[in-house]
Amino acid sequence: MNNVNDEKLDTFWLIVKALYRASGIGFALLLGFLPFLFITDQTYAYHNSIVPMERLTYNALMFRIFAEMKILIIVFLLLPAVGLHWALAKQRRATQRNKNQI
Repeated sequence: MNNVNDEKLDTFWLIVKALYRASGIGFALLLGFLPFLFITDQTYAYHNSIVPMERLTYNALMFRIFAEMKILIIVFLLLPAVGLHWALAKQRRATQRNKNQI
């Protein structure tokens, strides 16, 4: 009976690993995007040729998009991974404690 429970937990551990890796990739993409946030003259000229907007609006939009991406990565990838990891580690400790008491 413990094997079935361990197999279910293995699936959750796989999900935790995938969430950690996805959040790592997300932060790497944000770091890759960071130079474009600071070379605003070139990127503003390019984006302004597609969608005309004022410079202050463009700067606010770029920083807002960057902030929203960080928030989305943290809320939808990193926090669920940490929460699941914490819950699974607690479950593992409780299972080991029960096995040692028997």
